[in-house]
Amino acid sequence: MRAQDTAPAATIPAWESEGALFRTYAVPFVIFLAFNLLLWAAEGTVKWDHPDAAWWQRMPELPVYALQVAACAVYLWRVRHRVEWACRAGSCLWGALAGVLGITLWLVPYVAGWVPQEGGFRPETVFGAGSAGTCAAYALRFARAVLIVPFIEEFFWRGYLMRWCINRGEPQRVPLGRGSRLSYAVVTLAFMLVHNPADYAGAFLYGSLAYLLVVRTRQLTPVVVMHAVANLAMGVCAIKLNLPHLW
Repeated sequence: MRAQDTAPAATIPAWESEGALFRTYAVPFVIFLAFNLLLWAAEGTVKWDHPDAAWWQRMPELPVYALQVAACAVYLWRVRHRVEWACRAGSCLWGALAGVLGITLWLVPYVAGWVPQEGGFRPETVFGAGSAGTCAAYALRFARAVLIVPFIEEFFWRGYLMRWCINRGEPQRVPLGRGSRLSYAVVTLAFMLVHNPADYAGAFLYGSLAYLLVVRTRQLTPVVVMHAVANLAMGVCAIKLNLPHLW
């Protein structure tokens, strides 16, 4: 996949080193993963799904999510001036449309009933349907999925890893959005593999669409918009279609 020569170029900061690029685009992902490991540890130690258990024992993900959102938001705010934000309105519109298309492809197995309905995010079983606790839990989940995850993931996949695959010695010298067969294969397959096996097909198609979008626009913001729209639609569908195992 190659960008057309007419694709608008992003405003590129003066990356003085790989470290500067890594701190801006990869460290937020590292912070996010660290909290995922904390959640894994909490679920193995304090989780107790019993009516007599405290809410934080039944859903240890909620306090971890709160800390994760806060920590990632603070770091993203600190590096905001280093991010390549340049974007045309039309490109962001294409990003939103790509998000709708990508999540539609992703949802097909769930809507068709091909994925077993196991687990999922169900705060109403702990706090009660329509309670303040349930509303707060969903608000936190949406904040994480729509306001944090799109930046965290796209910064890493499209802002850092794509460049690293092209020039592992000096990724900071690779312009944003430059593509190659290797970067497409590595980034798309890695994006697919960090999801559940039931999502592999959808994640591969979505990842391919996101890769094409960033290569054609040479901009990071459209894929962030794409990811945010897709995650918002996913959350709404999980609630409205009663598919909690979707997220």
